[in-house]
Amino acid sequence: MPVALVAYANGSEDMEVTSVASILDRGGVKVIRAAVTADGSKEVTLSHGMKVVCDQHISECAGPYDMIVIPGGLDGSNNCAANEHLVALLKANKAQGKYLGAICAAPGLVLGAHDLVGEAKATGYPGCHSSIKNYTAEGVTIDEQHLLVTGKGPAFSIDFGLACLKVLIGAEQFDKVKQGMLYE
Repeated sequence: MPVALVAYANGSEDMEVTSVASILDRGGVKVIRAAVTADGSKEVTLSHGMKVVCDQHISECAGPYDMIVIPGGLDGSNNCAANEHLVALLKANKAQGKYLGAICAAPGLVLGAHDLVGEAKATGYPGCHSSIKNYTAEGVTIDEQHLLVTGKGPAFSIDFGLACLKVLIGAEQFDKVKQGMLYE
């Protein structure tokens, strides 16, 4: 069973973090919801006020993970980018040939800011992508060579979640999840 760490920070975009975690769960991926907070709290408040109690605090997470996912939201992305432990986990995952996923502001403000995009083709929220060398305006990208999945913003939350799932599980299980969600 693949294992994915999904970062939840104060200010993370509600739709992006909720969609990806739910879709990965539906596909049989073990999802670890990790609170990225400065005070050690496992409770976060997402960008539109939703409160979430996470499984673990980021300081309890060791990896490696089959994928680490960073949702967007300007404040959430900045909080993730500032967390040294999370950044160390991202760098270790990349070094071990594991997937990274990021959507909205996170591809540029988290991954790009810490030199984790490199030559990969990636998308992200317009205006937050200056650190992405091979930026594309596509809604979702999967760069299999560089083990990177990126999404443009909230409107692409479900597509992004499905793209993350697609790289982690087999085609048959992936198709069952899409059918169960009535996704065509």
